[in-house]
Amino acid sequence: MPNTILTCERVKRVEFFVKNCQHSASMASLRTGIIQAVTALQSNLSGNKAAPSLRQIALRLLLATLGLLVIAYGADYGVFQYRLATKRQPFGSVTVEHYDAVEHKDGKAELIFQPPAQQTCVNSLFPHAGDPPCWFLSRHAEQKTDI
Repeated sequence: MPNTILTCERVKRVEFFVKNCQHSASMASLRTGIIQAVTALQSNLSGNKAAPSLRQIALRLLLATLGLLVIAYGADYGVFQYRLATKRQPFGSVTVEHYDAVEHKDGKAELIFQPPAQQTCVNSLFPHAGDPPCWFLSRHAEQKTDI
């Protein structure tokens, strides 16, 4: 169909699509053009959908991640409450070294060290009862405060 033009109105149903199409070529090529147009429209209506867009994939991934985090936090909180109720070591302690860094006008910093102290932590994945998890506190045993 090199010189044929197929113009159609936008209609949702296939029957109307065939009735509202106008073709500028002869009758023989008219049938071919309508059949091709209807076949293309029917393949779109039959459920052959395109792959989900990147935005939909990202949204689904975000919702799945948030759902898994909520489930993990809930399970961790349940284990913490069980340990607390049965007195099975829900809390631990880590020795923490704290120091203050005081910057002077000349660009130098003075470090003021405080004696090491025991800090209470929670034996869990997430913080509970206002205390950080022991795994995090043991990795951050030196705490610096900029003044």
